[in-house]
Amino acid sequence: MIDFKNIGIHSYSWDLIMPYFRFSLCDVFFKEYLVIGRENIPPPGTPVFIIANHQNSALDALVVVGMFKDYRQPVFLARGDVFKNNIVAKILRFWRVMPTYRSKDSGGKSDLMKNLETFQIAANILKNGGIIGMFPEAGHQQGRYLSTFKKGVPRICFEAEEISDYKLHLQILPVNLHYSNIHNFREKALVEIGKPFRFNEFLEIYKNNPNEAYLQFNEKARAILKSMVLDIEDKEHYEEYNLLREMVRRYCIKNNYKRYNYFDEFNEEKKVVSKINTLKEGTPEKFETLMLETKKYSESLKKLNFRDWLINKRITGFGLVTKTLLMVLFFPFFLFGFVNNAIPCALANFLTKKIKDKVFTGSIQFVIGFIFLPFWYLGILLAVSLISHSFIIGLSYTILAFISLFVYFRYRVTALKLWHTWRYYLKRKANEIQQIIQLKSEILLFFQ
Repeated sequence: MIDFKNIGIHSYSWDLIMPYFRFSLCDVFFKEYLVIGRENIPPPGTPVFIIANHQNSALDALVVVGMFKDYRQPVFLARGDVFKNNIVAKILRFWRVMPTYRSKDSGGKSDLMKNLETFQIAANILKNGGIIGMFPEAGHQQGRYLSTFKKGVPRICFEAEEISDYKLHLQILPVNLHYSNIHNFREKALVEIGKPFRFNEFLEIYKNNPNEAYLQFNEKARAILKSMVLDIEDKEHYEEYNLLREMVRRYCIKNNYKRYNYFDEFNEEKKVVSKINTLKEGTPEKFETLMLETKKYSESLKKLNFRDWLINKRITGFGLVTKTLLMVLFFPFFLFGFVNNAIPCALANFLTKKIKDKVFTGSIQFVIGFIFLPFWYLGILLAVSLISHSFIIGLSYTILAFISLFVYFRYRVTALKLWHTWRYYLKRKANEIQQIIQLKSEILLFFQ
């Protein structure tokens, strides 16, 4: 049985791998890894409890770890069912993750009783000036919305204050996590760190009525985090909201001279959702019209097998031919990347297809890259060095093989987009294409 009692002790092995971890996560896996609000992180030695929305399974915790430039070592709490496999449990223990058990997926009362020990360990870590991270929703969400908060976070926070004679002054640090896509390699990640807050006003309530204190704590914490995240509350029209936030964001970027970073894009999406909500409350008839038109637009896109970014795109025959010729010219570089990276990419694709919960796709891809790729490139280095009888040639080839990973991936994405662009260009004068162009123009009028 794995012991978690000493999980809060500083790990020197972590210190060794953190530079490689940050490089793998922030520079390799994500195309853009943007942290906003680092100045809100309390200084080292301050007891801090991190709460964040949960969109991307295990990768969320790693993304939060990456936000610390001083390589601090937070301890996270995760759902207990993922610890059933002993190998997985050992890996999670190394990554400073402890199990918590929910009634719906626990092994009975014995598992639920283990929570008492977990909460006690977490409270002691906080008492000693450490950092605990937890996702109050107690499970990743299948969309861009904030679910209800469970009691785990306030239980640990109040217990930490109690064993410190209510003199701990624990700070709660809200973190908003937002991704351009949770399934793909080389996407964008936003980490927005809010201002820390305290819960002193609930301490007296806790002494007399813990459950009421938990409830009021969660109400305050959820309200703060909700103000930060992109929260699509309307589940009935979720798909329409989700499509509109992408449509309008692209439209704003296209028509704005400013060079957007990912935080700017995120704020544009929040404005879109807010405007739709205002329309829903103020003029329900216009809201219903917008939803109907957006649904029709979405169905038309699926029928034609097109993406929104194609519609109304300025395309010329000369431009398409030029891009096609450039793709032919760069094909040898793609081929080089394919030869040197196809096997690890195929392994990642094979494993992700075996997973039922597709939210874990990004996490599996990162873990494969983090663990397997160094050995893969080491093998290339040894093989080429032996064949060429030159370490310099082997090293040079290996560096090029690593760089070609990005060329290989980008070429595939660009080739797919070029194929669909040709399809759209050749059909652009068809009635069904003209109708969908007109429909998109009508939808965008709601946001002008």
